[in-house]
Amino acid sequence: MMQLVRNHSATRTARARCRGAVISGLCWLVLVAASVHAGEPGPRAMLQEMTDQVLAQIHRDPKQLEDIRQVRKLADRYVLPHVDFRTAAQWVLGKYWRTATEQQREQFVTQFRTLLLNTYLRSIANYHENAIRILPLRVPPRAGRARVDAEVEQSSGPPVHVSFRLHRVNGKWLIYDLSVDGISLVATHRSTFAREISQQGLNSLITRLARLNSQQQQTGTN
Repeated sequence: MMQLVRNHSATRTARARCRGAVISGLCWLVLVAASVHAGEPGPRAMLQEMTDQVLAQIHRDPKQLEDIRQVRKLADRYVLPHVDFRTAAQWVLGKYWRTATEQQREQFVTQFRTLLLNTYLRSIANYHENAIRILPLRVPPRAGRARVDAEVEQSSGPPVHVSFRLHRVNGKWLIYDLSVDGISLVATHRSTFAREISQQGLNSLITRLARLNSQQQQTGTN
C-alpha cells in the first residue's frame, strides 16, 4: 500500500513538472522579445514591441536559432530586462519566501531565472513561426498593475490564450506572471515547489534546480 502511495505521489509530481514545462514554453513563446522605445509605452504597446522586434531579428537570420549562444544573447538583450524575476520568485515561494534567508532568496531567484531561461531556449526554435496577436486591453491599468492578453495561433486547433500580469516599477512595465489558458506559470511552480520544500527543505530545492540548470546548459538545453 505504501508503495502505491509513493508511486502515485511521484507520478503526480512528474505530471506537475511536465505541465509546468509546457506552460513555461508557451509563455516564453510570447515573451520572445523586449526592446522598448523611448517614451515609456503602456503595457500592451511594450508587449507588441517585444514581439515585433525579436521576431524581426529571428526572421532576418533564422540560422541563429541553431546556435544556443546567439539565442541566449537575444534573450539577455530583449527578454530578461522586462521580467521581474524577484517578484515572480517571491510569489512562487509564497510563505517560504518570508522564512528564507537573504542568501537563500538570492540563490533561488538566480536558479529560477535560469530555469525559465532554459525553457525559453528550448521552446523558441519550435514555436517562433507561430503567429502572435496582442489583444486590446479589457481593463485599463490600475494602481500600477495591468493584465494584457494575447493569442498564439496554431497550425491545427484553436489559438492558445496567454495572459500577462505586469506591474510598473521605476517607470517600467515588468512582467511577473503569465498564464496559458488560465493556468498560471507562478501558481504551477508554486504548487510543485511547495511540496518539495515541505518534504526536503528550500536548500534541497535550490540544489536540485542548480543541478538541473547545469545539466541543461551542458547539453545545450535539449
